[in-house]
Amino acid sequence: MNAKNIRWTLCCVTFTSALLATTQLTRADSNDVVYIEEHWELTVGGPEIDRCAPQVSLVMSPTGDMEGLHFVFLLNHTTFPDFEPGGLQMQCWYGDSLVYTRNSSKSGILSYDNETIRWVQKLRIDNGKVEFDVDDGVSQSWGNFGSGDGLIMNTGYNMIRLNSYQPSVSINESGITFAGNRVSSLVLTKLVWKTADGTTSQLVAPIDIDTDIDP
Repeated sequence: MNAKNIRWTLCCVTFTSALLATTQLTRADSNDVVYIEEHWELTVGGPEIDRCAPQVSLVMSPTGDMEGLHFVFLLNHTTFPDFEPGGLQMQCWYGDSLVYTRNSSKSGILSYDNETIRWVQKLRIDNGKVEFDVDDGVSQSWGNFGSGDGLIMNTGYNMIRLNSYQPSVSINESGITFAGNRVSSLVLTKLVWKTADGTTSQLVAPIDIDTDIDP
């Protein structure tokens, strides 16, 4: 196990321990997790506009696995109904079935060398339904982006808590899907979660996802 994996394992253990502390000491509904933020940072090194490179895919699951409901956030490409270069797309999946998608109004292609893009992915329980949105996005290529330009999904799936969420799913399933050599780093910088009683906790966890050397 390399140093990055060791650091990530420790962070997952720390998050899980903190989550259990809010849910196992008491079974009261007030201690249920109802809101989670993942803070991400992507630094691009030498993008290629003609090849729409790099392409990035992020995954976030409220259930702690990929077998049920989970969400995908695509940067610098969209894949449904057909592949299109550039832009931002959210996808809602249930297992291997694509349920629906949402596209941002920002459709440009990554084009700045050494550009750093930051955004926050959020899961929340709203009136017994699970909601996913991307917010607080900052970039040169797309400007500011987030739920105000279409990156929000109010699902019809019933859920009353997010206690099954596991950050390891996000880290293991997210990454560079094309031209990893055009990415300097993809980092999960912080986790924030809130319980029904309003208590907010956070874990600063700068974990760099290993990029590949694919052309």
